[in-house]
Amino acid sequence: MREGAVRAAVLGIVVLMVALAGPSLDRSSPLPEVSPSAAAGHYFDYLVIILLENHGICEILTSCGGSANYLTSLANAYGYASQYHYCGVNPSLPNYLCLTGGSDFGCPGYDGDPQSNGCTSDAWNATNIVDRLEAASLTWKAYMEDMPSNCYGSNSGLYAVRHDPFVYYKDIATNPTRCDRVVPSGSGAGVLLSDLGSTSTASNYMWFTPNLCNDMHDCGVGTADGYLVNIVPEILNSNVFKTQNAALFVTFDEDHGGAVLGQWAGRGMKTGFVSSSPYSHFSLLSTIEANWNLAPLTTNDQNAPNMAEFFSGQPGGGNYQPPTAFPLALVLLGGFGIFLAVIVVLLARRLRGTKSDRPPRRPREPEEPGGETDFESDL
Repeated sequence: MREGAVRAAVLGIVVLMVALAGPSLDRSSPLPEVSPSAAAGHYFDYLVIILLENHGICEILTSCGGSANYLTSLANAYGYASQYHYCGVNPSLPNYLCLTGGSDFGCPGYDGDPQSNGCTSDAWNATNIVDRLEAASLTWKAYMEDMPSNCYGSNSGLYAVRHDPFVYYKDIATNPTRCDRVVPSGSGAGVLLSDLGSTSTASNYMWFTPNLCNDMHDCGVGTADGYLVNIVPEILNSNVFKTQNAALFVTFDEDHGGAVLGQWAGRGMKTGFVSSSPYSHFSLLSTIEANWNLAPLTTNDQNAPNMAEFFSGQPGGGNYQPPTAFPLALVLLGGFGIFLAVIVVLLARRLRGTKSDRPPRRPREPEEPGGETDFESDL
């Protein structure tokens, strides 16, 4: 009887373990949805770029004297390049053109409207990133905070046309279909966040320019950091970022000689990663081109190193430390395994001890004729 009780106890523990660990052992759980229209990239299938204004990296990161607490926490959680540089020119416009056209087009020192001088006329007729994306059947969209209407080509309130590089290219600004992709972002980037709610509305390449206050141009670091703390978590927690291979890149257009912040975020990124490799705005273009096998726009992006090292599974020389957190289900499973082993050993020992403590059976004495059988009952 006691041996049967031990077996029953062990069987009960095994059943309990399977019941508790079952969900973590289930291999039939559905994989995240994958949009059939999303072009698979080497590092990401969806990209959101946020462009901010006029601050060096150590005006942002609190680790070297900056005051942007949220952007610092984001950089520490995912990864950033400590030697990311703008295009080496000022003011804003030539850097926005570098990011979308692979060249400043001779516009250093100029911040005027589209097709308003020689350098903007050169940009007007240039091949740009949208040409490359569409040629590869990739979708794109640009969101401009406080822009009065699609493809608006001059300053208006807190909308600065020089921060909207897409209207500086003729084959975008004069094409109604493409202009439908350069849109006002709505309050708090509402249109962008709405589009990120589904793969049917999100584009492969998405660009977001906040207004002159929220991009740190006219307002302080704290104001813009407080704005981003409300928007960036919504981007990262959107349906597209939670179910697809999506990446976020945040950077600044320019500084005055030093490095600017260039940081990546998203579930496909390495975490706690810092790279001191030399990068620039051309490197972002190079990364996009390498991701989707796009032809370079100019020798600038062609020769720029891409930023593949920030993505999980890619080699890189940053001071990357893998996460130390261990999956809870495996911890519980291991703990129950140890518990089971201890219980089995103790019960086995008890069973052996019980058997050894039993008195030896007395041999049955032969019956005498006419007498009753006299024997000790087995326990």
